[in-house]
Amino acid sequence: MHPDLTKLLDLQAKDSEIADLDTRQSALDADLAALDAELRRGREVRDAARRAVEEAARRRDEQEQRVETFRQQQDRRKQRLEFVRTPKDAATLMAEMDLARQVMAKEETEWVQAAEGVGGVEAAAAAEARRYEELEAGQQPRRTAIATRRLELAAERAVRMGEREEKAGLLERTLRMRYDRLRRARSASVVVPLSGDACGACFTAVPRNRRSQIRAGMLLEGCEACGVILYSAER
Repeated sequence: MHPDLTKLLDLQAKDSEIADLDTRQSALDADLAALDAELRRGREVRDAARRAVEEAARRRDEQEQRVETFRQQQDRRKQRLEFVRTPKDAATLMAEMDLARQVMAKEETEWVQAAEGVGGVEAAAAAEARRYEELEAGQQPRRTAIATRRLELAAERAVRMGEREEKAGLLERTLRMRYDRLRRARSASVVVPLSGDACGACFTAVPRNRRSQIRAGMLLEGCEACGVILYSAER
């Protein structure tokens, strides 16, 4: 066995442990992102309901202003009626007042409907606000658990990284740089056993002479196709 093989395998084992921690961290991140997305959707619905209330209130207030304007106009007509001198002018003004009463009755009906509409959308908005608060509160235990687990994983990763650096420090500098370069380029193992006469990673055939040297522990040879560091698992 090559004297550096055990060191490489120990280092790779530590890297695998760190990768597993990173995977679990990513899963927690995904869980948190899902909770955030759920809250975002709930917030969008709540905010849309609030905007609906504002819009309904605006329409109600505009309608109320229209009604008030018609009332003021009608009051002025009544005042004018006191100063009318001829029956013809009085009849004309009375006809205007009758028509205005009809229009104002229609406007008042629309105002009542608008006011009732505000009540409906306010109730809907209140319900959405309650649902959002319940959603937020319901998520809190899960968020707390995720935060706790993230801290635990971070602490564990820091320990594993320290152990990893100790293992890496045992390697000759050139070999360590070679290993680290391969590790950055691959998500899978970079120190791989021979699979029969081929590379155990890409299964490209390894020339006989090099296989013999690898099996004899004379060198840590790289695969010509994928670049992984090959070794023999045979004892």
